[in-house]
Amino acid sequence: MPREWTARDLLPPESSAVLGGPLGRRASSRERSLPRLLPLVVALVVLPTAGAFLRQGHCVVNGWNGNDQFWRGCFSDLPAQYQLAGLDRGLGGWLTGEARLDQMPLLSGLMAFVGGLVPDAGWLDESRWYLTLWTVIIALCLVVAVWCVALLRPERLDLATQLALSPVHVVAALLSPDLVVVTLLVAAMLADTRRRPVLAGVLLGLALLGHAWVGLAAVALVIAARRVGHEAAAVRTVLVALGTAVSLAVVLALSAPAIVTGPLRAWWGEKPGYGSVLLIPELAGHPLPDRVAPLVSLLGVAVAVWACVVMARRAWRPATWAQVAALGVPVMVLTSTSVPVQAALWVLPLAILAGISWRTHLGFAAVEAVHATALWLHIGAAADPDKGLPAQWYAVVVLGRAIAWGFLLWSIWYTPVDNPVGRPAPVDRPQTPRARPHDPQHAATV
Repeated sequence: MPREWTARDLLPPESSAVLGGPLGRRASSRERSLPRLLPLVVALVVLPTAGAFLRQGHCVVNGWNGNDQFWRGCFSDLPAQYQLAGLDRGLGGWLTGEARLDQMPLLSGLMAFVGGLVPDAGWLDESRWYLTLWTVIIALCLVVAVWCVALLRPERLDLATQLALSPVHVVAALLSPDLVVVTLLVAAMLADTRRRPVLAGVLLGLALLGHAWVGLAAVALVIAARRVGHEAAAVRTVLVALGTAVSLAVVLALSAPAIVTGPLRAWWGEKPGYGSVLLIPELAGHPLPDRVAPLVSLLGVAVAVWACVVMARRAWRPATWAQVAALGVPVMVLTSTSVPVQAALWVLPLAILAGISWRTHLGFAAVEAVHATALWLHIGAAADPDKGLPAQWYAVVVLGRAIAWGFLLWSIWYTPVDNPVGRPAPVDRPQTPRARPHDPQHAATV
């Protein structure tokens, strides 16, 4: 029998009354079916996308230049890279090295491709066009991601609603093209559940060309599959992903080596960046020695893999790919050399698929909004120390953000996937119910 939903299944009980509350008992079951409700849930992505674009309002009018973009909180890497990296030359400039980007090949290629679509105009109008085009692309990515989450967890349509309405998108969606990678990963998870390992591998390989943390998600797939005996399909998916990523990287390296080697060199020489706990010593006046940050990042990868193994072995029920990845990816990100504002986009769909509650989700979004505001004020302090946020206070915000991510990990660990209300479920073991002494019939059935 198909599942029927009500407004209480999509939003917290306190908010469902805004939508009219649950449907009456005489309402048609078709009104509560997945095909009827899912398009409505997907359409909700318009709200955070519009909020993210409106957040760019001051810069859309006055341009993304100077420190005013930080004071107004409308900085975005998309128009900034368009202006500074020569993206107006399109894919041709990207292949010849005229477009200078340290992004991974997938994202740098997409940014250059979109740059080639911008009509010739003044720098401000071109920047507006570039941001507008990316707003459309990111909105489409959100539509696909929400649709995939709904099909991945059809018994929990509220999870798709969480992703569609997440305030995190208002804070971070238009800062970078990272949602393209996130959507590819979620689509790969859907293809994996539909027993299409080749398609899942191709999507996962494309995502791997976009961000290195996707590699840990691939490891999480194999770890999660071992407990349910699907190692063969998981290994096949990962091999296809590696083949896709390596073959495309080789083709790009033959035509323009800097596209592939540039991000690797930038990572190895990278010093602790914004949002990372490794930056706290520098903010306190005692920077870490060179090469320490990349080595700590490598150690963090090992710890993240160990966290995935622990989740797969000790979960109350066989953990899904998303649940295992939801525990490992945040650990890897927290120990990396940089944890930008858009890093929240990487872990959000995984945490939602793991079943976190609305309360945890909104708390996480609030912390991310505070960190983003503190970051812009801290960057602006270089031009006006009296107006900006001092380094010591930004260190406090970074530490508080890391603690909030730790709470998110705790919530993921203690939220069983199969529990529809998000409460801890009992361990699966046979139990013999006690029969009532005065109820012989019940005792006989036991």
